[in-house]
Amino acid sequence: MNKILFADSAGPAFQKAYNQTHFALAALVPATLVSPQDGQIAKVADVGLAAALTVHNHVALNYVISDYVPRGIQVPVRAGVVGLSLLTAVGLTKLALGGPGIGGAVKELWKKKQSA
Repeated sequence: MNKILFADSAGPAFQKAYNQTHFALAALVPATLVSPQDGQIAKVADVGLAAALTVHNHVALNYVISDYVPRGIQVPVRAGVVGLSLLTAVGLTKLALGGPGIGGAVKELWKKKQSA
């Protein structure tokens, strides 16, 4: 649990996972936006995107905490980030599997923005 709470300094495995999310996001974002919304590629890309976004954001927010949050309140703020990351994972996974998908939701928002 300590490694998850202090994900920015948890060691080389966490750093490697964080670095790999850059490549995953670079591949999955276009895949989910270009593929048909109800296709198998979009579902796989959306589930991968949900995981990659969660890991990427969790580690990155821990870097922000290390740099900008006063030491005395870092642990409670990090606990909040763990909760936020769990909510993000659940929400994005539900959207990917039970809704229009992450790419589908972005496409819907984009259409509404252009028609406004």
